[in-house]
Amino acid sequence: MAKGDPLVQVEDLVIRFPISQKARKQTFIRPVDHVSFEIGHSEVLALVGESGSGKSTIGRALIRITEPSHGKILVRGQDVSHIKGRALREYRRFIQMIFQDPFGSLNPIRTIEQHIEFPLKTTPSRNNDSVDERMDYLLTRVGLTPVADIRAKFPHELSGGQRQRVAIARALAVNPGFLVADEPISMLDVSIRAGILKLMNELKDEFGLSYLYITHDLASARYFGDRIMVIYGGKVMETAPSSELIRNPQHPYTKLLLAATPGSPVRGPLPETSNSAPNLFEGRMGCPFADRCPHVLEKCTKVEPEKTTISDEHTVFCHLMNV
Repeated sequence: MAKGDPLVQVEDLVIRFPISQKARKQTFIRPVDHVSFEIGHSEVLALVGESGSGKSTIGRALIRITEPSHGKILVRGQDVSHIKGRALREYRRFIQMIFQDPFGSLNPIRTIEQHIEFPLKTTPSRNNDSVDERMDYLLTRVGLTPVADIRAKFPHELSGGQRQRVAIARALAVNPGFLVADEPISMLDVSIRAGILKLMNELKDEFGLSYLYITHDLASARYFGDRIMVIYGGKVMETAPSSELIRNPQHPYTKLLLAATPGSPVRGPLPETSNSAPNLFEGRMGCPFADRCPHVLEKCTKVEPEKTTISDEHTVFCHLMNV
């Protein structure tokens, strides 16, 4: 793979789930509907959208917890969309996931030492360090000291922020090159969120990591993400470098997300026409945001918008761009 090639390429990804069967006819939903993006080496792509927009489903597809229904996932130039067995186990050494709930992702009957010991024992050391030496280094690096005390504790004896640091240390234990961070700060106290993001940013530089950073918070996406991709109803709405998207949002959904972000000058109700959840049923027509868009056109409900290029790396899927 050439140096300038992207680390991760997602091409036309579709995830569909069956929800009911009536009169021998299966009904499906598509929480991810023809999504494409790339992530470069040592780059952070922030995936932003409200609950139910398909963010976590994309992350689970990347780590192959969820099987893609259509499309390709290429990592380091290799198609990993449907790998199994040993190939999948080797792939998961390269890609790791940091889950939203730092308590639910840890086994309550195992000590912190046991959580980190297992992946270390299955991963060869780069410097011939012992498992104990590598464990002490990881715990220290993520800010969990004194190490001897932390190793002996159980998850319930740690704070939420400390548990998330354990989850990060466990992910780093297999020497990954790519991390899917699924809302890693949303369940933490506001006072410690910045510390976790700062740590993840430092680890990106130190270990040469790339991230898919999943969040509903545009403020943290701007701080941590190199680029932001806004998604709604399983469809990409807008993609741009972080500073460009915050300074010059184009899609009505992006503008509403910014208006709802703390610190926004907008006061009072947002100009939405509805607050209903997006229609995820297979066979839907038009733009998924049409029911809530304050600037909806007649064709928005019937014709899916095509990609419009605003500038380098800034693209929008919206009929308003061509009016």
